[in-house]
Amino acid sequence: MKESEGLYRSFRFLKKALLGIAVVLLALLLFGYFFFMRHVDAPKAWTAADRELQGGMLQYGEKVQRTAKVFMRRPNDYYRGSNGVLYATNDRLIFIGVAPGSKFDSEDAPPMIVSQEFPKDTLLDIRGTRLYLLTAHGIKVTHPGTPRGEFAAIGGQEAALDSLAEYVNAIHAAQRKEAARERRLRQAVDALIKEPLYYTVKRGDALIIIANKFGATVEQIKQWNQLEGDRVKIGQRLLVKPAKK
Repeated sequence: MKESEGLYRSFRFLKKALLGIAVVLLALLLFGYFFFMRHVDAPKAWTAADRELQGGMLQYGEKVQRTAKVFMRRPNDYYRGSNGVLYATNDRLIFIGVAPGSKFDSEDAPPMIVSQEFPKDTLLDIRGTRLYLLTAHGIKVTHPGTPRGEFAAIGGQEAALDSLAEYVNAIHAAQRKEAARERRLRQAVDALIKEPLYYTVKRGDALIIIANKFGATVEQIKQWNQLEGDRVKIGQRLLVKPAKK
């Protein structure tokens, strides 16, 4: 009986301790969120993103095709939004934004730029979804070997974000279609190469001429066609390349 009572008291103590730790952690998060984080001014973040992009981030021949004003939330920023711009270029998908700063920072301190980019190939996956407890219209972006990105449209930019996602997905669909066409073409060529090749003897042909024309020897032509001599007749059909296995 005493052992059961001691076990019950230990369980109650552990339960209270875990609850207390959870409350303290939540209090610390809320304290940091409201007292240490400086709000990011959206227009200034967009200006900073454009300046960063034009300041050397674009590669030679790279052009912006679509843009959308978005925000993202990172755990180390207490999930306060980093405002910025999502750019779809002819080569990449790039997010450039400004992370929330600390209230201890000077007002003149340069913005803390955050960026994330994804190769725009057929492995890139963009899916529309509701983000941040279903409160925001956004997209999830994944690519093997690259951290996942979640970007939500600011008010009024939902159509721009959808247009950007549709543009990228349409390119990928066209790329996959072209890749499938090329694959079928290669398969057809491979099958054609493996098929046997025949030649019909014309006036003036001799075995040595026919063999040289198709990269074979006279002995091979004779063996493939079971010829006993070197004479051939006009109109005779000869196997000049056997089927490949």
